[in-house]
This record gives sequence, C-alpha cells and structure tokens, in this order.
Amino acid sequence: MKLVRATFLSIAGLPDLTVGFSDSAGQVNPITLVTGPAASGKTRLLEALIAAKEAIAPYGPPVLAASWIRGGSEAAKIELTFRLDESERRLCGGIDSIVEAEALFNGNTGASEADAGFVSLLERYEHDPRYAKLDYFPANRALPPAGAAQGLGAFEQRLWRLKSEPRKFGFVPRLLMSLATEASARARFEAALTALSSTVRYVGPTGDDALTCFSSAGSRARSVNMLSTSEVDAIVLAATTTMVRHDRSIVLIDRPESGVDESSMPSWA
Repeated sequence: MKLVRATFLSIAGLPDLTVGFSDSAGQVNPITLVTGPAASGKTRLLEALIAAKEAIAPYGPPVLAASWIRGGSEAAKIELTFRLDESERRLCGGIDSIVEAEALFNGNTGASEADAGFVSLLERYEHDPRYAKLDYFPANRALPPAGAAQGLGAFEQRLWRLKSEPRKFGFVPRLLMSLATEASARARFEAALTALSSTVRYVGPTGDDALTCFSSAGSRARSVNMLSTSEVDAIVLAATTTMVRHDRSIVLIDRPESGVDESSMPSWA
C-alpha cells in the first residue's frame, strides 16, 4: 500500500493544501521528505494523516474531531489517495488499484467515506508482511525508563502504533531478549540495524545480562544505555520494523535527521 496524495481542508494548524507523494511519472516515491522552517506545521501534517487514517479505519479509540477543525470553520476534511498492489486488491474484493478515502470532522464526531473492502484492509493489524500497516515514529522517540515490558503480540501493539509517547517503545527490551532464540527475527534486526547505523552492531547477549548485546565501533559488548543517541535511535527503529514487519507499510517519521545526517536517509527505504 502506498500513499499517493493527501488534501487538507480547514484543518487546524495547517493551510488548505494538497501534498503529492509521487514523481512526475506517477510513481510513488519510496521516501518523501516534508521540509520547512520551525513551527511551519510539519509534525501537524504527519499527525493529521494519522487522524485521517483513524477516522477511516481505526486501530484505537475514536478521533476527537473538534481538535482538527480550524477556528471559524464548522467542519474539516482530509482526502487521501492510495495505490494498492495486486494482492491488496484481491484482499479488498478486487477493487481498483487507486482508492480514494475521506475523513470528515464535524463538531465532536468523525465520519468517513471509503470502500468497505478497503476499510477492512486499512484497519487490519497483524505482524505479518502480507498486510500493510501505518506506523509512526514521533520526534521524541527513545527508550522509556525501565518498567513493565510490553508484549510483542499484535493485539497489544495495535493500540500503540500511532501514539506519540515514548512509552510505545517499551517493547524493545523484550524483543531484544527474544532475539537469542529466534533466528529469523535476529536476521531481520541485524539487517535493519546495519542499514540504519554504521557503528552499532548486535552481538548477542553476554553473560547473565541479555541486554548487554551491542558493540559500538568494534567495542566489547555494551548495554543500550552506553550507546550514543543516534545508535539508540537506530535500535528503536530496527526493533520496531523487526516486530511489526513494515514490508508493505506506510511509515511516518518525525525529524528523521535527529539521529543521523541527511545523507543517510536513502538507506531507510
């Protein structure tokens, strides 16, 4: 599933605009960077895309529509255009490859207009590479303080995927511990980590501490709290894609450059 275009009308915090995610030949870009000066609405745009998705096909509780309506307007709307591949079209009952969906915000209620088969596809959340998902990495992403670790199952993770609190990454310690006995997950994690960082590598658990499992620039094994900010950022992203399976997904990342320089962005595709 790919996002082709989004139109925002009377959305609080954004001007009326249409954002395209494809090139002049109509091919959807593997990566789109949304740039602009401070306080220009970059984060708001990402969060508006999430609100639209949740109004159309939710992972979690209903969207509070009133917070999305611009002052002086009675209603607001976000129009989304998606492109589906052949397998996704079959899952939707054979609909067209280009799908239009609308999220409508009116007073305290939200509504939507979309094909029922597409809604069932968009709201489906499973840790299976066959199914597209929407995922969000907020700018404040980090490993939260030690506490009760989240489960790794889709049922529990579904409610966290589009939230913006760092607590959404509370599953990472449990996932790291699972890598010692799950070869396929370890291979996915190592490949993702290599693509995201040139310095940190997963070397497996050392001694009695399952979380002392990383090497930085060839160092002896270290725990996560001994790594740099950019290395932890890479671990958070690699762990998430290992668990969620982003193969067909739309992934929104706020401030991707917070942990790496812009020249490294192509490796994230």
